[in-house]
Amino acid sequence: MYEGCNKTALTSQSAIADALLSLMEEKPYTRISVSEICKSAGVSRQTFYTLFESKDNVIAFELERKYCFRPEEHTECRDILALLVRNDILYLLQDNLYNSFLSCSFYLPECPGRDRVYAADFLAGGLTGVARNYVQQDSTASREHLENILYSLFSGSFFR
Repeated sequence: MYEGCNKTALTSQSAIADALLSLMEEKPYTRISVSEICKSAGVSRQTFYTLFESKDNVIAFELERKYCFRPEEHTECRDILALLVRNDILYLLQDNLYNSFLSCSFYLPECPGRDRVYAADFLAGGLTGVARNYVQQDSTASREHLENILYSLFSGSFFR
């Protein structure tokens, strides 16, 4: 995935991501071709493959661009979660969380390498499962309720 600062490339990346999400509103992810994405975004296939490796890579970009965890922001994420669940590609969120944990220098800095990897996988899987259930229950749980559930899980109070 392109990570530079060229304004034209960044604009094209955003257009591609927006086009894919728009197309996903109309039909299943598996039936969307790169050609369709390019046509909808107004870019060439060469531009697509210069900026992204695959459709999955576009979803990873979108998760990082708009839905990355930022404590100071409370981004609404129901729509992308619903698209991921409906298209059976929630594993992309899990992969994104897993990679985010491992790339963060503040995440378990004292933990040995293998154990840190297992912990990242466990947490990413658990958070992805909570996200899936949130969507499957029509996104009715409040943010505060989800925070309380996660706090209870992480503090161990569910298991006493």
